[in-house]
Amino acid sequence: MSASMSNVTEALLYAEHLLLGGIFDDEEAFLALPAQYGAIEELAELEAFDHGCALADLQGMGALLVSGNGAQPLVTSACANEQLAVGECRFGAVVTGDGSLASVPLVARTGDNEYLLWDPTERGMMLEPWLGFLADIEQDGFKPFDGAVIEDVSDSLVPLLLWGPDASSVIGDYVAGKSALPQPGQVRSVNLDRIACLVANIAHMGSDCYLVMVPPKAARVLWRSFLSFTQVVPVGHRALLRKAQTRLPWFDRLLDGDRLEISARQLVRWGLARTDGGYVGARALGA
Repeated sequence: MSASMSNVTEALLYAEHLLLGGIFDDEEAFLALPAQYGAIEELAELEAFDHGCALADLQGMGALLVSGNGAQPLVTSACANEQLAVGECRFGAVVTGDGSLASVPLVARTGDNEYLLWDPTERGMMLEPWLGFLADIEQDGFKPFDGAVIEDVSDSLVPLLLWGPDASSVIGDYVAGKSALPQPGQVRSVNLDRIACLVANIAHMGSDCYLVMVPPKAARVLWRSFLSFTQVVPVGHRALLRKAQTRLPWFDRLLDGDRLEISARQLVRWGLARTDGGYVGARALGA
């Protein structure tokens, strides 16, 4: 769910971006991020991903909470990724009934009957109506996903991304030890200097990559605190996009707003779908 400049100006950290020389590009607005920071060359921002720690504000990213008794069967049917245990997270393809790719959210199971789905692209706008459609399916008086509740929680927590080889040491400075941090592919609640945050460790990103969901009232405090580390560099959407494109082979495809169809074999190869099918759209893909 991309941010336009009208709501960028309302972002909680907008003033912080301006203080850092943030340059906002109306035509290329990506989330709430500046295109880049004026005093930092794009190359230096890119280097932070591999030598230090890049910090990005992902306000505007779509976030859905799926909860209730029908949450587990709904998410298992809608998301093609391997089924998650509580405390796990991974990217998964969401395929519609005709075999087209709707979205590739990061899916986290935060409880027995609770999931969070995040998508930073415009395709995230398709998630809520599609999941809502599936949740209301009824056949002969039977609703397979009865009890599932879908809520847009995009404004409930502020998402900050820390990505780079020093990300673990930076976040680890706020907790008792690295053992308190989630391992790659895990999500857990972590107190960062007594601020309760939800932290997901995103696997397969080449180096440590944490999505830190912060209460809005504490967003500015943590943003400034992270930047107090000399190895932390704020990055704009240009650098973030370029890095995501190098680590996620499917990311470029998501930026195309046209109908998108990718074979089941390719989705499996990318780790976005399970081999045994069983998800919505699998039959249309021949899985």
